[in-house]
Amino acid sequence: MDEQQEIRQEENDKKTTMADYEDYEKSFISIKRGSYLTGKVVKLDETGVYVDIGYKQEGFIPINQLTHKRILHPDEILKLGEEIPVVVLKVENDLEGELILSKKRADLETAWRNITKAHEEGSIVTATVVESVKGGLLVDMGLRGFIPASQVDVRPVKDLSDFVGEALRLRVIELDKARRKVVLSRKKVLEDERVRMKEDTLGSLYEGQIISGKVARITNFGAFVNLGGVDGLVHISELAWKRIKHPSEVVKVNQEVDVMILKVDKKRERISLSLRQAMPDPWSLIEEEMKPGDIIKGTVTKIAKKYVFVEIKDGVEGVIPFHELSDGKLVKPNELVSENQEISVRVLEIKVDARRILLSLRQVDGRSEVEPEEKARYSTSQPSGATIGDILKAKLKENQDKSI
Repeated sequence: MDEQQEIRQEENDKKTTMADYEDYEKSFISIKRGSYLTGKVVKLDETGVYVDIGYKQEGFIPINQLTHKRILHPDEILKLGEEIPVVVLKVENDLEGELILSKKRADLETAWRNITKAHEEGSIVTATVVESVKGGLLVDMGLRGFIPASQVDVRPVKDLSDFVGEALRLRVIELDKARRKVVLSRKKVLEDERVRMKEDTLGSLYEGQIISGKVARITNFGAFVNLGGVDGLVHISELAWKRIKHPSEVVKVNQEVDVMILKVDKKRERISLSLRQAMPDPWSLIEEEMKPGDIIKGTVTKIAKKYVFVEIKDGVEGVIPFHELSDGKLVKPNELVSENQEISVRVLEIKVDARRILLSLRQVDGRSEVEPEEKARYSTSQPSGATIGDILKAKLKENQDKSI
């Protein structure tokens, strides 16, 4: 090869080398300060992390740029081969120059992007409560957010510190990136969920259904039971088979109960419930548990002028007529018994259909058996066809005549 050819070959080689270098340069990404990129962890040591971002050289993340949390070594939060977001803090174009990155800045940018999207779409975000402060809660979701006390729950919260450490589902209600301000609400999430639950619950209820619920509040006229997003009312008359003076005698707030659906008004969102009808009727087995002539124990529940009510089992009351209180002279009922007193009585008659039991106190004292003539006097199977009511009226008139 002559000299001229060598010169031409050398020039061609230079052109090829330059073209190859230009292609090589083009194969790398173009970066500048502030660029948001993704890289792969290639090395970890106590000073920081080396990351391959597809550039001429590996970038370095100092340990103080890894996270806003305190760590002693990068391997506490990262591992080799893991892909992570980074932001370029410093870049120099020569091969010996530094390429400094920050994962902490990238995480913050990622958090802002996610929170902005959630705000625009009205979607729910999850954040952990890190501190209870005056007026609300501080949460961590890659950036700091604030939940005003009024937005923590649907009801006022007495002690906000109870929420520290909990992961809460929240909705963004105010966002200002320039001021780094994020205001969130848990209350709105709960309210939306309650509306959906109410619609689902109302759509599934039907009369006669027995369903579980939780006592939400108690009033003088009954108890409200939460069935899942909607409350139903158990009137005081439907709380128990026995007579009660106040609902608190039967139920307490937050108690789990089974109730029967009596009526559902979906338009007005009103539900009538029964606690007693969800339980066995105590009268249904009464004839198997006792019979006329038996002597049983009971508790005096009410004393009137001419009769005494006695509870002989939970939900079942019997009545002692005036003339069945004593064999002796006429006395007032409250001279013989007192309310809440436990006494022994004899069963004279049982009428389940009428939910009535006739009792006697005098036929227990001094006599263990009902005399034939007494049994005949109060039996409803007399040929005369007289009812127990007729007999009681006649007996009452007889006593009144004697007292004149």
